[in-house]
Amino acid sequence: MDDQKLMDYFKFDEADLQANRNGQFSTKQAAALSEDGKEDKKYALIGGITGLVVVVFGIGAIVAGLLFPKLLIGAFIGPFVVFFFGILAVKGFRGAFTKFQIKLQKAEGLVNIVKERRMVDDRHYYVYEMHIGDETFEVDSDLASIMLQGDVYAVYSVEGSEDEILSAELISKAK
Repeated sequence: MDDQKLMDYFKFDEADLQANRNGQFSTKQAAALSEDGKEDKKYALIGGITGLVVVVFGIGAIVAGLLFPKLLIGAFIGPFVVFFFGILAVKGFRGAFTKFQIKLQKAEGLVNIVKERRMVDDRHYYVYEMHIGDETFEVDSDLASIMLQGDVYAVYSVEGSEDEILSAELISKAK
């Protein structure tokens, strides 16, 4: 296995790998993760604002239904709208204004890449999963030509992510 192929595949360099070995993110990785976090916060804020706007309209529907008997349906539907979109608003604003801790995790063990069949809405599709130790990652099929079955690897990733592999290194070849 050529280390450069692994570096090219996961888009990391020796400095990234060294930082990950020390339990840290490299400067480049930290900047990329921070940028991803900003994007997530932006969408969370949009969701929160949207939820809040719909809640205001839901409250308006309740008030209109109570004041005008012809609009009584608003008094019945309004509370459901307020409840569900209120939850969306709270979750959105919480996501936008909460500081998340991004943690580095290390998985080490034998590589096992398998093709898994999934089903959504009565449609089947396939994904490739790489199992290392107790961790599972979704990967492309061409990774099997780089990381060989049975070899022992250390994989550094973002905790809780199935596809955010930051770096990897060969520990030993299969026997």
